[in-house]
Amino acid sequence: MKEQRKTDIRDKRRIKEIRREQRRREERSDEKIRRVEMADDKSDGLNIDSVLKIIPFILYVVMIPLYKYQIEYVWSKIAWGYVSMALFGAVITYIYWKNKNIFFNFPRTFLLVFAFLIYGVLSALWATNPYKTQNLAVMIGPGILAYLASQTLNSKEIRIISIFIAITSAIVSGYGILQLIGVYPMPPDQYGNPNPITTFGLSNFAVEYLLLAFSLVIGFSFAERGPMKYLFITSSLINFIYIFGAKNRAGWVGMATILAGFSLIYTLQKIRYGTDVRKVLRYTGATLVILALLFAAFLNFTDYGKQISGRLKSFVQVGPGSSVTTRLMAWNASYEMMKDSPIFGVGAGNYEILSWKYAPRLLDEATMFTNTRVDKAHNEYVQIMADLGIVGFSIFLGIIFIVFSLYLDIFRDGGEKNKQYPFFVATGIILGIVSTLAGASFNFSLQWPGSVTHFWLFIGFLEVIRSDVKNEQKIELSPRNKIIYLIPGLFFIVASLGAPCKDGIPGCQSGVCLWRKICRISPGFFTARNFTLAEVYYRYGQFYKRMRNFAVSERFYIASLNYENPAERTYYDMAYLYLAMNGGVIDQKVLDLLEGTLKLVPYFGKGRRELGKMYIQIGQIDKGIEYTLRSTDSNPANIPEAYSTVANAYIMKGDYDKAIEYAQRAIYEIDNSPSKKRYGLSVPEIVFNEAEVRFLSYFVLGTAYTAKKNYDKAEEYLKLSLSIKPDNPRVIINLATLYINEGKFDEAEKILNSFEPRDDNEKAAKLFNLASLYAAKGEKERAIEFLTAASSVRPEIINKAFQDINLKKYLTEESK
Repeated sequence: MKEQRKTDIRDKRRIKEIRREQRRREERSDEKIRRVEMADDKSDGLNIDSVLKIIPFILYVVMIPLYKYQIEYVWSKIAWGYVSMALFGAVITYIYWKNKNIFFNFPRTFLLVFAFLIYGVLSALWATNPYKTQNLAVMIGPGILAYLASQTLNSKEIRIISIFIAITSAIVSGYGILQLIGVYPMPPDQYGNPNPITTFGLSNFAVEYLLLAFSLVIGFSFAERGPMKYLFITSSLINFIYIFGAKNRAGWVGMATILAGFSLIYTLQKIRYGTDVRKVLRYTGATLVILALLFAAFLNFTDYGKQISGRLKSFVQVGPGSSVTTRLMAWNASYEMMKDSPIFGVGAGNYEILSWKYAPRLLDEATMFTNTRVDKAHNEYVQIMADLGIVGFSIFLGIIFIVFSLYLDIFRDGGEKNKQYPFFVATGIILGIVSTLAGASFNFSLQWPGSVTHFWLFIGFLEVIRSDVKNEQKIELSPRNKIIYLIPGLFFIVASLGAPCKDGIPGCQSGVCLWRKICRISPGFFTARNFTLAEVYYRYGQFYKRMRNFAVSERFYIASLNYENPAERTYYDMAYLYLAMNGGVIDQKVLDLLEGTLKLVPYFGKGRRELGKMYIQIGQIDKGIEYTLRSTDSNPANIPEAYSTVANAYIMKGDYDKAIEYAQRAIYEIDNSPSKKRYGLSVPEIVFNEAEVRFLSYFVLGTAYTAKKNYDKAEEYLKLSLSIKPDNPRVIINLATLYINEGKFDEAEKILNSFEPRDDNEKAAKLFNLASLYAAKGEKERAIEFLTAASSVRPEIINKAFQDINLKKYLTEESK
């Protein structure tokens, strides 16, 4: 038995030695393959044509994440994307003309990507606001162009471009880490708190971009064997630290997706190469346990870990202000939007316009609690379905399905030793795409510059790598007509630059205004540049308006409109600028700007309600009531305020029954606010001032019941309004009138003498009511004395005296 055991031990040792020797041979074989591949790179990978092709892509992957113009961080990046692709057009024109052949890879996703783009653009025909469709097209345009341009590349050229992605993403993440540790200040979020998810002007969408870059860089970390491996590993670590520390939930979901995906695929790859399954599982399990213990210790025993723990809990927290609750309500509202336009959608980019229409009152209140607005669905699949309907959503799903099939083709060949390099690179690309799609389930990462530009580029990269792995030849054409060689390059140049509207949007007073329309709807560099300048000038206009430097603010607003016109936000803010410049006097210019705002965003409830108030103020009461009531359809959180405004308008019309109806409805809506009923919370003043709404509603009820001679109810409501504003002269005077009508002369005199007038109107009102009081008491001389004093302050008040039941008899006697 002992001899047998010794023999078994020797056999096991021999097997281990044989396996070690086999692995050493495999590693030497792999190294030979690497050397061959590197030799191939040197021999035919980077000629002058390759260098020229790579340069535009380097600009693309470096400038979009790192550049921003002054205080603008969206359109200036998109402008660089277009510049890069225009440069590519010039390069490819030179290469095709010189070599006398046209070569490119025909991507399997091309037809669906083309259909998705064209369908999205055509949706402007039925969109509520076609300019929003154009804005979205301008945003996506550089990514689609980069996707197409990448089909002229090969895997070796993608490797060089990826080196710059690694460097750029490390710079972005490194800057973010320095913000986290306090070297650079962190900009505030919408609550005014320092927010660590802003780097290089990418706002909190830096993480969305970094997920794509992080995954690609990890892929190259596995694939590389030379000095560049250390560059990719270093970049991966820096990206990991920032994404983990930024407390961005989409970043955590994406990072978990990437790490889990790489772990699974690397394990499968090892098993596929003959490594013992039990050994792989043993090491993998031990590694996961150690990492879990370290992570748990970090969360529980470090201050920053406790902050992250709190952030992690927000994934499942519900209630007022909870982003989970807000998203669920937004998705429910989106469902209602989809039901109204299920086939074709509401038009690309128009979710923002229609979100007001479908937002339930609780969602409207919830977003105001958090000082935000759900102008995006916070789920790209929901938003694509709402924007483009079943047709557009099906096309998008088709693209994603083909993207996964591209990777499966590469995965099947990944077992071959000579295809490990592209296998790991493709794995990095596909996991970056998957992480973006995972984050897109509760974010809008396909609508922001850093992520959307690289998302489409990475799909293009995957197409090229799959073509190289399958040894598919690029399509090559050698047309006889030399002019044809110019067509591809000219396409990229024209598509990238767009209409040359270098001086902004031209004005047009009459006629077809064709050039103005072309400038307003064209995508490309000039449009992105115009949007950049419009944004910068608009923000400066906002700043100077807050500083009450109205003249400078007006110049910046007008400059902004020169580059983006029409623009609803600029119209709206200019209206209030002119209102301030007029000292609060409403003129036609103010009304026209607000009407122009509503033409572009018809469901902007706040704007419609404010315009309704203005019409009431200038005497167009019926129109004001109509606008104010219509505002409740798309701004339900402010229903109480709207109803109290309408109630007051009916008082002005003398329709006391309607005034009572809407005043009572205003009070009912306050008491039955969804936030109050569900969470026991009062609506914050950022929604509306509850005390003001109650005051106005009580005052209207008191005034209306006085007119209807229901003095008991009138006194009750006037006292309620006086309890909110004890010194309000309107309430005091109305209550005094009530007491006079009831014969309570002492109470009337006491309350009238309880306040000191602050202006001539209040002084005249007080003197007039004292005159009416003394007339009711039969003290003619004192009545005439106070009426004379009142008319000396406001001469026209004498006309009101002829309508007063107590004073008119003395005035009639005097006239006789």
